Amino acid sequence: MLAALVPSARGAAEEHFLDYSEDNFKAIFISGNLTAAVTHDWPRIVWWHSTAPFSPTFEVSMSKMYLYNDSNGDGIFAMSEAIYTAYLDQNHVTWNATTVEFHNDTLSGEYAQFRMNATLSLYKGLVNQTVDMPDWANITFWFRITENTTYHSNSLGTYPVRGKIDLSLNFTIDVLNRVNSSGIVLEQLLQGGGSNEMFMLKESGSHTQPLYNAVSARVDETGLGLNHTNAFLATDLANQEIAFSKDDGTVQAHYIWDSQPRAGANESSPPVLFNNSYFTTGTGLMLHTAYQIGNSTGPLYHEATIGIDEAGFVLRITDWLKDNLVNILLVTGIVVAVVAALVMIGGRLKSRRKANEPNLPEEQNGRVP
Repeated sequence: MLAALVPSARGAAEEHFLDYSEDNFKAIFISGNLTAAVTHDWPRIVWWHSTAPFSPTFEVSMSKMYLYNDSNGDGIFAMSEAIYTAYLDQNHVTWNATTVEFHNDTLSGEYAQFRMNATLSLYKGLVNQTVDMPDWANITFWFRITENTTYHSNSLGTYPVRGKIDLSLNFTIDVLNRVNSSGIVLEQLLQGGGSNEMFMLKESGSHTQPLYNAVSARVDETGLGLNHTNAFLATDLANQEIAFSKDDGTVQAHYIWDSQPRAGANESSPPVLFNNSYFTTGTGLMLHTAYQIGNSTGPLYHEATIGIDEAGFVLRITDWLKDNLVNILLVTGIVVAVVAALVMIGGRLKSRRKANEPNLPEEQNGRVP
C-alpha cells in the first residue's frame, strides 16, 4: 500500500507543523496521528493512523461523474438514469496539480494545501468510450490540512474540522457546455482496510435524533440491476457522515460532507439542493451525491472532510491479535510442522550414514580401549 512510500525526511528544509512529501504521482501529509496520501492521477485519498501498530488504510476515491434525468420522479439517482458519464481518471483526463503551499491565518494557524484541476468531457451512457461532448466542464479540487481546528457554518449550524488529523477537500465545477438534465452526480467509492468492512451511516431518526445505520461492505448489491440503490436519509445537521467501522462497531475513520453545497465558492452563494444514495459492492460502498442543478445554474461548490477517530485505535495490538488469531495459528502450525519434518529427515540421514560406515577396528574409530 501507499504506507510503504512514505519518506522519512521532510519535504522542505523549513519547519512546519507537519511533515510532507510530493512527487509526480502524489502528495503525502503526515500530521499528528494522520498520514494521508492524495494521488495526482485522479482525486483519491488513502489515509491511516501514523503511529498505531497495524493500522488499516481507508480510502475515498472519485473517478466518475454523471449527468442524469430523474425518469421515475423519486428524486433519488440510480445508475439506470445516467445519460452521460464524465470520467475523472488519468486515462480520460489530464490533471494539473500544483505544489504544496503553506500559509497562515488567525483561525487556522499554519495550513498546507494544493490544487488539482482538469477539463472533463462527456461520454454518452455508461460504457461508451467515444467522446460525445468535449470540454463539458472545468473541475478544481483543493486539499487542505490546518494546524488548528476550524469551524465551518451553513444555515443548519456549525461543525468542526479538526486540526492536524482531519484533511478537508472541496471541489468547484464550472460548466462550459449546458446539457438538459435533472442534475449532476459525483460518484465516490469508500473502502476500509483490515477488518473495517462495516460502514456506519449517520441518518435521520425519530425525535430529531440521528441514528447509525450499519451497512456491510461484504454484501455485493451490484448484481441487483442498474435500478437498485438505497436512499441515504440525511439528517437536519450541518454535515452528513459515514464512518468506517469494524464488525463490533468500533469506528476508526470517517468521511463527512457539508449539508449545503452552493452555486459558487462564495459563502453568500445560494444553496444547491442535493441528496445521496448508495449501494455496496462486496468490497466497499459506492456513494452517489446528486446535485439538482439545471441549465441556468452557475458554478457548483461542495466541501468534505476525511479523518481518523483516535479512540478507535486503543488497544489495537490486542484487537489485531484477535482479528488474526486463525492466521497466526495456521502459520505457527505450518512452521512447527516444517521444523518437525526437517528434524525427522535429519535423523534419518544420520542413521543412514552410520549404517553405511565400514566396521573398522576400534582404534581407527577414535576409541581408546
